[in-house]
Amino acid sequence: MAEPREGGEKTAVMPEMPTSITAIQVIAVVLCLVVFRSARDVLAPLLLGVLTAVALAPLVRGLSRIVPRWIAAAFVVIAIAGAFGFTAWALSDEVAAFSRRLPSLVREARIAVQSASPRQSLIRQLQQAVTELEQTASPKTTDATPVTVVENVDVQRQMMSGARTAGAYLSTAILLLFLIYFLLAQGDMFKQKFVKLSGERLSQKKVTVQMIDEITAQIGRFVFYQFWSGLLVGIVTWLAFAWIGVRYAGLWGVAAGVLNCIPYFGPTIIMVASAAAAAIQFKSVPIVALVAATSVVVTSLEGFLLAPIALGRAASVNSVAIFVAVMFGGWMWGPIGLILAVPVLMIIKTVADHIESLSSLSELLGDR
Repeated sequence: MAEPREGGEKTAVMPEMPTSITAIQVIAVVLCLVVFRSARDVLAPLLLGVLTAVALAPLVRGLSRIVPRWIAAAFVVIAIAGAFGFTAWALSDEVAAFSRRLPSLVREARIAVQSASPRQSLIRQLQQAVTELEQTASPKTTDATPVTVVENVDVQRQMMSGARTAGAYLSTAILLLFLIYFLLAQGDMFKQKFVKLSGERLSQKKVTVQMIDEITAQIGRFVFYQFWSGLLVGIVTWLAFAWIGVRYAGLWGVAAGVLNCIPYFGPTIIMVASAAAAAIQFKSVPIVALVAATSVVVTSLEGFLLAPIALGRAASVNSVAIFVAVMFGGWMWGPIGLILAVPVLMIIKTVADHIESLSSLSELLGDR
């Protein structure tokens, strides 16, 4: 629309449509985040099952050349469930011993921190002085009867609560296994559906096929590597800690293998926690340093040597984006979000590479 000036000239008035579109987009993003965070108990296991099925699809595809696909999918799922069950059974005695000793370990850690902290020592001295002043100022009574407060512990209620929690985790795991089986047994059905929904033009279908193939290849390679690298890190950590003499070396190995799939945060947690456990057990600075250095060396060799060779360009995302994605995933979905952050970021990067309107997002996430 043009408006006349005093001299008869006209000036163009720019439309304000982009501002309203931007506001709508921001509101949509905020609503999506609220929905994703509210439905994390459903969406997080669902996404975990989909990514696991994508990673296991090549194995099922290879076995389906020998046996029917549904038998191959069942064999793979049963093998995974059996491997996890055998690991839990093998570590059950160590877990039981650790759970029995956990209260004493917490007390030892609290005493060690208080004795090593001069601030805590000063606070205890001030508290003792205040207590003595209160006893001096308060009137003395000779007929006071000491009262002992006994706190009742409802063991049955605690056992029921633990049983409900274990049952919830077990039911979630069973549903997740069924989801993985059905996705593997269906094969490329959903890929064909996505191609049909992508559009009528042949160019749109080609882009969709290329994008899906690239996502499945990258995610499959990434998850496959994470499994074997976590297994290697867990075994090496277990053997090294057992050689040093660290208690519960098997549990430390499992924790190191699982947390290895969380970039930056996982290895840091293992290093700090193992050093603290060594300090409580050995009370020796050289051994504490040896345990921490062992954890750092194992994870560093895996991250700086094996990851570039095995993954190559599969994880073409810069380190800042990965760090922010891990933080955001932990806030959004908790521990599962920490594990899913990098695969989801890789999917977003792949989609942005193939959609022209998301080229700016692809440039922002890229490592070049």
